[in-house]
Amino acid sequence: MFRTILKPAPLPTQAAAHARVLLSHSLRAHHSSAPLGAPAEGLQKRIAFTFDIDGVLIRGPHALPHAAPALQQLDRHNIPWILLTNGGGRSEQDRVDGLSALLKTPIHRDQFIQSHTPLKPLASKYKRVLVIGGDGDRCRHVAEDVYGFSEAVITADIVRANPSVWPFHRYTTSELETIARPHFQPDQSPIDAVLVFNDPRDMGADLQIVIDVLLSEGGHVGTRRAAVGTPNGPATPAEAATPSVPIFFSNDDLLWANPYPVPRFGQGAFRVAVEALYAQLTRGAHLESTIIGKPHRFTYDYANRVLLEWTQKTHAASNGNGAADKMTAFDKVFMVGDNPASDITGANAYGWDSLLVRTGVFHDEDLPGLPKEARPTHIFDHVGDAVQHGISYAMGK
Repeated sequence: MFRTILKPAPLPTQAAAHARVLLSHSLRAHHSSAPLGAPAEGLQKRIAFTFDIDGVLIRGPHALPHAAPALQQLDRHNIPWILLTNGGGRSEQDRVDGLSALLKTPIHRDQFIQSHTPLKPLASKYKRVLVIGGDGDRCRHVAEDVYGFSEAVITADIVRANPSVWPFHRYTTSELETIARPHFQPDQSPIDAVLVFNDPRDMGADLQIVIDVLLSEGGHVGTRRAAVGTPNGPATPAEAATPSVPIFFSNDDLLWANPYPVPRFGQGAFRVAVEALYAQLTRGAHLESTIIGKPHRFTYDYANRVLLEWTQKTHAASNGNGAADKMTAFDKVFMVGDNPASDITGANAYGWDSLLVRTGVFHDEDLPGLPKEARPTHIFDHVGDAVQHGISYAMGK
């Protein structure tokens, strides 16, 4: 059921270097040399928790029974925690407000990281971006109003300008009049990059338009660059591997848990489809792309810095000394997740204790087939048991 997520092929050299520098700046913005103090009163060890959300704290629109008590127990013990999700599609503040109400537990914006949060610094590199995923035009507003991109184009804009781009689209006339901008002109300004923020809501239209942009002439929608040609054209796979504009996937979850009894396809399935179609149209070229989110190390570096900063803001004692880093800030960080391929693989690679729960994607019959890197430190029935395990460790039990 699960596959190991491999490191993606690099972007073309110049674009890759610039994008990685920008993303690294985002990571360093969360680093602080403020000291961490001693363990909270009554605890012998300094610990912290990082939680996935879907399948751990909530499932669909409902909070899981042990979620709120577990978070509240950590707060009572003054143990720092953050949320790290491969979900997205809305602003960070919107998600925090909704989760706080659902879990009946106050959650601060600084405790929350979603899959596309680290893409914010790319606003200084790319002016006009195609943003994929999310309900309505929410991701457009995140990209423009929260992250600072000059212009975010969404699939609905392109469909409204020319519905024949994908004649089977699922947008209603009312939706196009409401969420699509009316004067999209592909011949005037090219797309600079494709940013997949969240799972597509109209897979067919999104696939067609993303492929169109990747194979376009300089990012101009409705064109096809000569170097690609046709499946029998002149380009070699090596030449065609570099898309016309760079594409960023904010996570690579193949599966995720919702109220349905078996896991559903996630953004990772969209990436697989994009790559397969791209290969078919370029004589087998493997699409170059950048993938962040769990289990990739960059996202865990980012989360670690956020966790340190949150701890230093709210939990640090005034008598600590020295800078904190991944190896010395905490005796243990516990990552609680439901997906071995993302939560557990990423935590294991980063040196955190990985606590797998049975309330989401994972089922016990999956265990024999898990690769070594996806096997958890411990397995629990629910998040409450996982948190109690961590607290018992901190108390020296």
